[in-house]
Amino acid sequence: MKTILVSLVSEQTIPNILGIYHFKPDELLFITTDEMEKKGKVDTIIKTLRKLNLDYKDKSHNLIVEEDSILDCHRKIDQWIEGREDSEFVVNLTGGTKIMSIAAYEYFKDFSSKMIYVPIPKNEFITPFPKKSPGKTTELTLRLNVVQYLIAYGLDVINEAKLEGYQEEAKKRKDLSMWIVKNYENLKNLLVWLSGNLRVHRDDKEFSLVGKFSGANKVEIEIMKKLRFSQDSISVSKRLNRSEIRYWTGGWLEEFCFNGVSDLVGKGIDDVVINLKLKKEQNENEFDVMFTKDNALYFVECKSLDQEKDKETDILYKIGALQKEFGLRIESFLVSTSPHILKDGEIKLSLQSRAEQFKTTIIPPSEVMNFKNFIVQKLKLKEN
Repeated sequence: MKTILVSLVSEQTIPNILGIYHFKPDELLFITTDEMEKKGKVDTIIKTLRKLNLDYKDKSHNLIVEEDSILDCHRKIDQWIEGREDSEFVVNLTGGTKIMSIAAYEYFKDFSSKMIYVPIPKNEFITPFPKKSPGKTTELTLRLNVVQYLIAYGLDVINEAKLEGYQEEAKKRKDLSMWIVKNYENLKNLLVWLSGNLRVHRDDKEFSLVGKFSGANKVEIEIMKKLRFSQDSISVSKRLNRSEIRYWTGGWLEEFCFNGVSDLVGKGIDDVVINLKLKKEQNENEFDVMFTKDNALYFVECKSLDQEKDKETDILYKIGALQKEFGLRIESFLVSTSPHILKDGEIKLSLQSRAEQFKTTIIPPSEVMNFKNFIVQKLKLKEN
């Protein structure tokens, strides 16, 4: 007997994806609306399933219904179901409007269908009917990675092919990034100098750095020697590739945070990426670090050094804009080495208030070294 899973389509596509992945039916029926069609919600579900090695491109059907009309829903299902009456139906009641859910339940209950409901944001489903003997809660085991999650929300990851390479580079420099954070105060002048000279060349394939840097301390001399910078009493030079340029213009902090989250993959964190670029329509932006936990998305914005333009709340406005621009309902972490976010040694009240508005946890300069512990505590992970 053929199994057909019926999904009600709305803004939240992940419950649909979780249900389909769990049951892996023979065919799909999407009950959707004109608005959801314009937003391409079914297409994003199909595209995400393909990323999960489930191809339903030619095994799915769309019924576009009037969202506030039970009669219209029933009429259109009547037309579609002809010849399929003997199928086994699983109906995911999670999405759609309330009227659509009522219509689907009323129609398919006469086919002895299995009814399920996924209580967002839990990764499980319940069988609410029959009401006298409801089924037990069933765990949904699928955990989306970062790219799959973003595709499910209709976003394009425009540098997906490069993500693995970025991760490998970050892991190779893990010890170096840790050492820089540990010795930040002694390296600060060198880091400011490097960033100032390299920032305009951030997207260059290569660049020959030549400049005057005098008064280097022992720690700065040590790292330049270790990394084979040519140096004398007043000048420094080295030919740098694009990866190195980005590293010395703030990438060291991004990679430090990436490696901290990466250490927690398999311990509550499901996936983590670095330097991911997103596009929606004409809007593009790059995210320092993104990770998933239990089908929820988080991102980390890193702000190094004492850049004047970051004195106030610019970075939090950026976080808020990203959330609005890309439609991402996500929590974030702002990791900063800048003293401009502090007043009398504490995070400025205005900054803290705005951070709460954007569901952002600020990690101040004195706590950057403990970034991984912040993640563990905030997300209630078990590190061991």
